[in-house]
Amino acid sequence: MMNEQLINATELTRDMIIKDQLICPCCKERVIFKHGKYRIPHFSHKTNSICRHFSENESQAHLTGKLVFQKQLEQMGIKTVLEYNLPDIEQRADVFLPDEQAILEYQCSPISYADIARRTVNYKKLGIDVLWILGDRHLNAAKRLDGVAKFARFHTKLGFYIVFYSASNRQFRLDFQIREVSGKLTSQVRLFTDLKELKKFVGRVKQDAAICSERRSRLLMLNQIKRIQRGVVMQNSTYLDMITACYRQGKIFVGCPIVCHGKSGDGLPIFRRCGLCWRVWIVLQLFSGEYDEVSNQQLNWLFKQSVQLFGQQFAQVDDYVRLFQMAFTSFIFSLRANGYLRHTINGVKIIQSPTWFDSYDQKRQYIMTEKPVVC
Repeated sequence: MMNEQLINATELTRDMIIKDQLICPCCKERVIFKHGKYRIPHFSHKTNSICRHFSENESQAHLTGKLVFQKQLEQMGIKTVLEYNLPDIEQRADVFLPDEQAILEYQCSPISYADIARRTVNYKKLGIDVLWILGDRHLNAAKRLDGVAKFARFHTKLGFYIVFYSASNRQFRLDFQIREVSGKLTSQVRLFTDLKELKKFVGRVKQDAAICSERRSRLLMLNQIKRIQRGVVMQNSTYLDMITACYRQGKIFVGCPIVCHGKSGDGLPIFRRCGLCWRVWIVLQLFSGEYDEVSNQQLNWLFKQSVQLFGQQFAQVDDYVRLFQMAFTSFIFSLRANGYLRHTINGVKIIQSPTWFDSYDQKRQYIMTEKPVVC
């Protein structure tokens, strides 16, 4: 920062520098401008600096990103303010869009779920929307459930999505339709040269029908039970509680009913572990043999318990409970469509229990030869 203005090292020359006027925007200490024939221009703190906010390279990337955002937004005719101070919540926004009442935060450093949730809530209390754009450090965020929980937003047509900007490649990336497919997170990816191109894509994208062929569904199912069986043999703790819950009812987790794998093998990434664990838990509760009928009140209790045990919170999505409600209703309808229960005025009536398998090999053979289809 020089003369109270953010500046980019790549756009600075020694002739422009006023002695002792280069200041770090984070710690307010003086910094040194370094460049040369074989050195990328950058700012460096002096030896023994107390600044702990960013590494030198990360600080430069953060500054570069903010300036890129400002330049591109103003080219789109959108007014911006850099480093906008909000004293009421004791936060400083990277890029504020006053006319839109929106903020762009460029997140290059690590951040906890609690911190990002708190900062997001504070902005929303002021009626300001915030979009977190992630730097190079976070490029794998869409592949990890904790990354999705912290940074992902939800859009009717895009599904769960995260926006990235690589300061090194000068490129935006959109990971959208982030879904859990047989226990793994997947997404569609698009690259953009600027924010205008990104905004144009979002405006014209069509809702994904998420159609999955029967053959692909079977392959996904086979891959999932293979991973589960490997985890059991290796004594992996991932499925330990579900293995125990199934064992208490004389069943094995890998032998869970076909209906538990879902119609297409995928779904929204809204569960702390995986959708399969959640569906198996519901089947264990509904078909324990204790009830012939389950009332609407009992179904509501079952839903709330399942969310408490398996539901993932999201820092950027306000109404994420609605997504759990949709998933729960869809699974109940799937159980009905497959002939395991039927709806009554007061709730549901148990017709028959889904078939469990005695071993991994038995289930694998059944999937390969019978080619089951989940309704």
